[in-house]
Amino acid sequence: MNKRISEIILAMLLLLLAAPVASASLPSSFNGWQTKSFLPITADRISDFAAENAPVIREYGFVSGIKQEYAKGESRLSVTLWQMNDTTGAFGLFTYFRQPDMANVISTNDTDFIAAGGNQWLIHRGRYVVEVRGDGWTLGDSSLLMEKVPLPKGSIDIPPTLPYYLPEDKLIPQSPRFFVGPVAFERLENVVPSSAIGFDLGAEAAMADYKVNGKTLRLLLVSYATPQLAAKKLEGFQKLPLVANADSNNQVYIKRKGPIVGFVLNASQSAAADLLLDNIAYESSLTWNEYVPGPKDNVGIMMMSIFGLAGLVLLMAFVAGIAFGGVRILAQRFLPFPVFDRPADTEIIKLQLLD
Repeated sequence: MNKRISEIILAMLLLLLAAPVASASLPSSFNGWQTKSFLPITADRISDFAAENAPVIREYGFVSGIKQEYAKGESRLSVTLWQMNDTTGAFGLFTYFRQPDMANVISTNDTDFIAAGGNQWLIHRGRYVVEVRGDGWTLGDSSLLMEKVPLPKGSIDIPPTLPYYLPEDKLIPQSPRFFVGPVAFERLENVVPSSAIGFDLGAEAAMADYKVNGKTLRLLLVSYATPQLAAKKLEGFQKLPLVANADSNNQVYIKRKGPIVGFVLNASQSAAADLLLDNIAYESSLTWNEYVPGPKDNVGIMMMSIFGLAGLVLLMAFVAGIAFGGVRILAQRFLPFPVFDRPADTEIIKLQLLD
């Protein structure tokens, strides 16, 4: 019987693991836009829709996608929806697709990130990244579209925290990027080798450009699992040729803050680098909860408890003695025969030691 139950449980687990992941979907119509055609995007066909960006999309955790054509009067739209494995990957893909000529658009939904430029819109919500190309698109269309896109079951929309540590002062708009692997990193950064970052150790990286004293500087933040791992990686970074042999006009400055290692690239003066490194918005905090002795640890309370228990035992012994004695007295007075006493004619064995 137990073997049969184990086989049933194993079969159910295999079915759950083999169950297909819910595919991304777009509405057939919304706000007057009507679908003209649609094509599903599978893992083996990413290159047909993303060309050279296919490896990047896979790195950020591609799950599924769909490309849909819409029409509204004379206007035409091409909408591509990419579903990632988690919000972290979707946010990274959004920053990778975002172009320098785009502008941030304030959304009615606090969880949405929207960038627009020309006839192209880019929307990020949860695990989704949506590319919109065409004329006649509005911010209202963006909200109505995303409301009709069902979120995956169990979706937890928690964006990565590392990009928020980038300083905002002197930041060049649309320059921040977020990386989870070497493929996208190598396409946008060619000074720091990706092999030295440690993406295989779970590292994440955020990068942005700044305008300081008329010169463009690049700030790179790399986050590790623990401060100890970050300290070990810092020692390795300091031995890299780009740090040890940098010329005076393009030096690389490094600083660690807790589990984060920060790089400033293309800096000619330490003051400019310190301006960025000192303003990294990460602050470590240490909480030390001192042990507070409880009632069980108080010696005085323990002694009082001992004396109290001893007094209770004495009281119980006293009450038991009074009860026993009272029963004997009552038995002698009211019963015609002895209960506790020996009979009066009881013989006693005597030893005649004097004879």
